[in-house]
Amino acid sequence: MVHLPTTNTKIDFLGLDHIALNCSDMKRTVAFYNGLLGMPILHTLEYTAKDDNGDEVPVGQHFFFGVGGENHNAHLAFFYWKNGYHPEAGNMSPAPRPTGVYPRATKPGVVMHINLRVAQERIPEYCKLLGDAGIEYRHTTRYGDPWREVTTHNGYAPPTEGCLMDSVYFDDPDGLHLEFNAWLPLWDSWTNEDEPWADPRTTG
Repeated sequence: MVHLPTTNTKIDFLGLDHIALNCSDMKRTVAFYNGLLGMPILHTLEYTAKDDNGDEVPVGQHFFFGVGGENHNAHLAFFYWKNGYHPEAGNMSPAPRPTGVYPRATKPGVVMHINLRVAQERIPEYCKLLGDAGIEYRHTTRYGDPWREVTTHNGYAPPTEGCLMDSVYFDDPDGLHLEFNAWLPLWDSWTNEDEPWADPRTTG
């Protein structure tokens, strides 16, 4: 059993500022995050570069979607590039999962999902919003002692006694996995006593 530090004595972090992501269509991304989810657009940028003739031409955009909370500048930063990756351009073919790789594992360095904190009492409302928009989702509650998960697809099952967290998972138009999450009071009693595992395949 180990007791990992819960306070930082080195770098004075002030919180998460933003996560930078790419999208295949900025107009569609704005319709989803701003139009459907209601995230305010804090800032926008347009990028230019010289073409083969030496003329300055537009090549990309950068939109800042606010996520609320104490830091009014916290945001999701989406980038769009002309002639970039697009699911309908045939340049995003995913490689099949190799034999033997655990089903829930993703490649290191790849975003698993973005977790956005919300008020627990509004999660049923947000499930309805997603369902009314035709977006598939799954609602999951988690419990400790022993650890277990209860998942409902395209529906909401209220948490029962002992619930630690209440979550809803869904995808944006490009397939980015998103989560609305609320930590319940019991979460603060969850321990941090597990020993970190080293992978025997690591050589350096």
